[in-house]
Formats: sequence, C-alpha cells, structure tokens
Amino acid sequence: MTMDKIQLIFFFIGGFAVSRLMIKARLPHRIVFWFIGKKQLSITKILFYLIAISAILSFFIPNAITVLTLLPLLELLRRSYEESNGPSKSVATMLALSTIYGANIGGMGSITATPANGILVTYAVLNDIPGIQYLSFASWLVWGIPLVIIFVAIAGLIITVVLRPWRYQQHNIQLPFDAGETYHPFQKITVWMTLFYFLSSFILSLLMMYFSGRTVLILFISGTLTLLFVLFLFLFPVKINPDTDSRQVLLTLADCYNELPTRGFLFVGFAVVLAAVLYAFKIHEFFAGWASGLIPTGIPVYALFLSIALATSFATEVLSNTAVQLSFFVIALPLAQTLGLSALEMLIIITLACTSAFMSPIATGVNGLAFGGVKGVSFSKMLVVGFFLNIAGALLISGWVLIVVDRLF
Repeated sequence: MTMDKIQLIFFFIGGFAVSRLMIKARLPHRIVFWFIGKKQLSITKILFYLIAISAILSFFIPNAITVLTLLPLLELLRRSYEESNGPSKSVATMLALSTIYGANIGGMGSITATPANGILVTYAVLNDIPGIQYLSFASWLVWGIPLVIIFVAIAGLIITVVLRPWRYQQHNIQLPFDAGETYHPFQKITVWMTLFYFLSSFILSLLMMYFSGRTVLILFISGTLTLLFVLFLFLFPVKINPDTDSRQVLLTLADCYNELPTRGFLFVGFAVVLAAVLYAFKIHEFFAGWASGLIPTGIPVYALFLSIALATSFATEVLSNTAVQLSFFVIALPLAQTLGLSALEMLIIITLACTSAFMSPIATGVNGLAFGGVKGVSFSKMLVVGFFLNIAGALLISGWVLIVVDRLF
C-alpha cells in the first residue's frame, strides 16, 4: 500500500470522529434552522433548501446518518403543512425526495463521504490500478465539489418541473420549533474542529501529491495530527458553560456507535463476500468477455462511459448499490484492459453511478430511510422523478469523468 493511501486511512478516521461530533452537538439541526429559521417559506424554497442542506451535511457525515438526522424535521414540516391545508401526498413526496437526492448527491463530493468511495479506494489499491496515485483527498475535492453543485441544481430543476411545487405557492410552511431547541454547548467548537479537519486534510493531501520525496515525513505528520486530534476529542475536557467551571470531553466511546446504521455495515460485509465468491469462480471473466462482445468496434468513449453509468444506475434500483458496485468492478477491470481504456475512470463512473439511484426505495439505504420514514410518500412519483434523474445523472457523471477527471489524472 502506498504512502498516500495510508494517509487516506488517517483521513477516514478523522472524518468519522468529526461526523460523530457533529451528530452529538446537534449541528445538523442548527444548520437547518440557520437556513430556514422561523420564516414562512413556499414549498419551492423549502425543497431547494432541503436539497442543499442534505448535500452539505453529506460532505461531513455519512448520507444515511444525514437522512436519519433530518427525518424528524421532515415529519414536522409535513405535519405543519397538513395542519393548515389537509393531507397531501405530493408535498410529503417532495419533502422526502429532496432529502434523498441531496444526501445521495452530496456523498459524491468527498472521498471520505460515503462507504462507496472507500470501497473504490480499497479496490483500486488492492488491484494496483494505474493512476491510483492521483486519487487523493485533495484531488477528489477539486472535481467533486463542482460536480455536486451542478448535480444539486439539476436535481432541484427536475423535481420542480416534474412535481410542480408552484401549485402550492399559496401554502407556506414554517419550522415548528425555535433556535433554543437546536442549541448544544459543543456547537461552536464542533465548527472549528470540522474546519481544522478539512483544511489540514486538504493541505496534507496536496503536500503528499507534490512533494514525493518527503512522503514519509508527511505521513508521519498526518498520523501524528490524527492521533492528537482523536486524543483531544476523547480525553481533553472542555467547558460546557462559560459561566461555570463544569467540563466534559467532546466524545465518548458510546458516541461512536450510537445510531450507526448497523444493517448497512452488515450488508457491506455480505457484498464483499459475494464479490469474493464471484471472483473465485471467475464469473467476472465470463461477464467481461460477454460485455466486450456486445460493444461495437470503434464505439466512442463517451458512449461507452454513458452505457456503464446507465447500467450501474438502473441495476442499483433492484439490487444493493454496494453489491452492484463490487460486481461491476470485477467486470470493468478486464474490460478496460481489453479495450485499452482507463480502468480507474471506469471505476469512478461505477462508484458515482451506484450512488445515483433515485427511483426505488430499495436502491440505497438513504432511499429506504426517507421513503419509509415520511408518511404518505408516493412510490409512483418517486419512480417518475427518479427515472429522469437517473438519466441526467448518467449523462453528467460520464461527461464529467471524461472531460474533467481525465484531465486531472
């Protein structure tokens, strides 16, 4: 394993600690209140706020945890609307889908944001994929953040055009709680710790990329900073209230496993075993030969990438995204070698596309949590909106990797 990938392990550890601290400090709730406050907002504005908020939160905490955090808010917003205007499956659907889309898309912005990104790095390292040295925390942010911004805008546009929230413009929604209910004494220091984590990770990742002769020193600094960062969170008591001398550590061991999506971790383990079985029986070689035989000679690279993105996205609608990702990985690697294309770019497309499954509640944990957690969500409307967003996502992802990511690599 190369030095920069060992450095990524340190970043994953720091990112996990930051995500748990944000949950404990109720920072997501505070961010929601900062965006929306006590204003009377139209349904259209609420939808765009929800997409943006869930995307931003998914940069820092796992997208499934983002949805779990926002579910109580969605229910409050739905009830607030229905108390004044009566039941509406359309409004409930728009609230749930906005959160689903933002959380799934936001996970594309950072290499540490979703398990799928971590699986990509692990698979690329184990198989010594050419170009893996360019897959770093900093380089991912460079192309990931603009991708998320564009994708969020497209998702907001599609949900607006298809579900037409302007029909409810005369019915505004107000958050049914005040700022005091979102307060936690750790929020200010949590913001500073989060900024420190992202800035230090970005700078150290750049140093690792551009000072190849100092990799051991940079890795030592990264490991030391991560260790000190974690020790500070778990062992250094901070003041809870400036008016008293009461102190408390920022994190405990219980904070690290409370409300974790254990079912998701179990399924990831199952998917890894499934991929190992497929590999052991050389099923991937059969599929690679079959798939390459279907590809016409001289097909444009963009058409091939688009086909891979579409196949991955729609396959994820009926299978777990992790299982699809790993299964397509073992197919893509020999296929790329056969066609003389970049295997790493194919793997990135598969990783992003398996996160871009928006039609079915079973496609991702995020989809299932929001669909089941908000009363009255319409499955048929989720299918229609998700279908258009799947296609838009495949077009965007394949083009983005071919034009933007390819130049960076």
